[in-house]
Parts: sequence; structure tokens; C-alpha cells
Amino acid sequence: MSPSTKLAILPEWFRAWLRYWLLPALGLESGQLVLGVVRGIYDGLLFLLLGLGLLSGGRYYMEGQFTLPRETQALVLKWAPVADHIARRVDIPREVPLVLWFKENSMRAINPENCTGIIGAYDLVRSGERPCFTPGPISDLEVSEQLAIGAVEFKKRCPEITYLTQDPDIIKRCYLAYNAGVGAASRLDPDKSAYVMNNYDDAHRNMVYSDVELGTVRVTSLGAWPAHLAMQSLIASQVDLAERPFSLTLLDTSTRLYDWASNQLLRFRIASTGTEIHMPIPETRTPPDADCLQSPHSAGSPFLRPALNPVTESPILTQDVHGCSYGMPGLDISSENSTAVLQAPMPGQVTTYTDKWYNSTIRIENEEWIIWLLHPRSYLIKEGKVKRGQPVGVMGDIGIATGPHVHYVIYDKINETFVDPALFLP
Repeated sequence: MSPSTKLAILPEWFRAWLRYWLLPALGLESGQLVLGVVRGIYDGLLFLLLGLGLLSGGRYYMEGQFTLPRETQALVLKWAPVADHIARRVDIPREVPLVLWFKENSMRAINPENCTGIIGAYDLVRSGERPCFTPGPISDLEVSEQLAIGAVEFKKRCPEITYLTQDPDIIKRCYLAYNAGVGAASRLDPDKSAYVMNNYDDAHRNMVYSDVELGTVRVTSLGAWPAHLAMQSLIASQVDLAERPFSLTLLDTSTRLYDWASNQLLRFRIASTGTEIHMPIPETRTPPDADCLQSPHSAGSPFLRPALNPVTESPILTQDVHGCSYGMPGLDISSENSTAVLQAPMPGQVTTYTDKWYNSTIRIENEEWIIWLLHPRSYLIKEGKVKRGQPVGVMGDIGIATGPHVHYVIYDKINETFVDPALFLP
């Protein structure tokens, strides 16, 4: 029996009371309410699993494989919440900022004399983009700044990685790109890099490492990948912080499950609201005007994310990414029906206007995204709040257009960049 069928069993007056009085009075949305219950169940289950030792067992295995000194473990646990916040904002795996800090300066809160141990800053100092940190002991504020610098530089060198990436091959290649550069990472095997793999197993012991400053040396410390696994296990088990039992475990594991549950619930809600239509996208795309697009963030709220094609009937991709030259990079989507209804791909505040090129425009904005739908022949909604899947206009050719279509543009407010709308089409 589906959820909608179960709900239909309730009397109509009771359903109306729930929907129009109780939930609004409590300031709740049904989707968020369900998600909160799901997250609570997950947290309770994780608490029980941890109490039974099913999660902490992995910690002891990892400690046997990849040992971190006790002082390093304490620093990992101290800075894990800050690193997690930075990683979510930059959209990289949560362990990465800590691993970079570990690899650059052995997790000592001391700046060296020559900047080589400053996380993410060596290339920036050499290029003149920023000065070297003052040598000597550093404050917690500088540690946080260094974690953020490393995270941003890591994302620049590996834009395809996200906060939820778990594929070892992708993560290892990204660590190599951070250490040796994007070009080297495209040619070299991460499994043969001492920076990435040293002490992972018997086949990767005391590997030779070449560095511009250090020359060629034989290393004994953990590479980035085993350090990543060790820190991931340490954060998940959270054995050492007796005064805060289970806090980092729940932060780590329940958030991953929460993100998964959010996406599953979003799929369910999209299936029940709006029109989810699949449109063929060429497997090989070489749009000539895509230089102004960057990677979107993926760790925000899935309920705010654009997730529907704006064209509700037989959508056809008529032109790939264009519009960088005039600040509106997007796709042109047409339809077999020249008067197809346009729907809101995401919830938000809607505004309608005519831009300086005389294009009729529907603009929708929420806390994380802004989208524009250009050229509608008419609007079907007043300015104000709009829900995902709600009809907002009729496709047309008002303004600079050669025929009925919609020019679809997406701006990422978190990463402050325009992004490829094709990544958001079902």
C-alpha cells in the first residue's frame, strides 16, 4: 500500500486539519517533518549499534593498519567539526582538509620558516597571491584559515569531487592532483605515488618521493590515502573523547545517512508533484561557450535543488550551453508543442520582468540557487512563493529568439558561479 493510499484512508476533514491548520501552526512542512523523523530513527539506531560495538570495531582494525600518533588523533578529533563545515561549504569529502594539513605540516600548529609546510599556500606564495604565514606557533584562527585554504585549492585542482564522493580511485587521483598538479595527475598512477599511497600495505612501504624543495627522499609516514582512511575511521568511532561520547560518530554517520534519505525523499516528492520528463542529452558534449561555468555544490538541501525540466511536454535540446558573453549562460530547450507549459524546477521566490534585451523573464530564487527562464509568451503565476512543479508560464519567443523555446540558466549562490543546467535535468 503506497503512502498516498494510506493517507487517503483518513477522513477528509482530518487530512484538511493536518494540512491546513496543525502543520502550519507548528511551522512545519510535511516533507521536513518526515525527514526529521527518519533522521531521528537513524540516530537512535546508530546509538544502539555503537553501544554494541559494531562501529567501533572498525576503528581497532584501522588502527592496526594505519596508526596515527595519539597527539595527532587528538588534533583530528578537535578539528573534525571545523573541517566538516569547511568541506561542506567547498564540496569536498570531510576528511580532506585534515589530511592535507597532516601531510603538509604533520598537524603541528607551527609555521615553518620557508612556507613549504603551509597547507595550500606554497603555490599561492610563489605566485604572489598571498604572503607567507608568520613563522612560529599559530593560533586556532590561523589553523582554521589554513584548513580553508587547502580545501579551496584542493577543489580547484579536482572540481569533479564532491562532499559525498566515496570512490577511492577518484579521491586518490585528487590527492595526486593537489600534490603534483592536474597535468601530472592525468599522466601518473596515484598507486605509484608515495604522497598518496605510502604505507598503505606491504607493497607500498618506504616509497621514494621527489619534491622541488626536498629533492628525492625515501618516506616512512602515511600517504594521503591511508591517512584519509585512518581519519575517517577515527572520526566515525570517536573513542578518545570520553567527555563527548558519540558526538562525532553521529555527526559522521548520521549525516551521510541523512543526505541519502534526503535524496530518496526528494525523489518521492518529485514523483508526486510536478512533471518529471527525461530529455536526451548528447553523451559527448563540446559546447563552444562554457568557459564561465563551474562545478555546482552538492551538499546543500536537496529540497532546494533544481530537479525538473522547465518544459513539461516533449522537451527538445535545441542549443547547448551559450550566453557567457552576455552573462546568462544556459541551455535552449524547445518542445513539439510550441505553447508547452513551463514549470518551476525548484521552490523559491518568483519574479517576472522584461530584461534589457526585451526578453520576457521568469526568475526563481531560494537560499542556494537562482534560475532564469527566458522568452515565455505569458506568465501563469503572480510574484511571490512558488513550489517545485508549479506552472509558471507558457513557452514562447518574446525578445531575442528565433522560435518558441526557453533559455534555462542556473546560478549557484553557494559557489558563486553559473553552472551547467544539464547536470540538473532528470
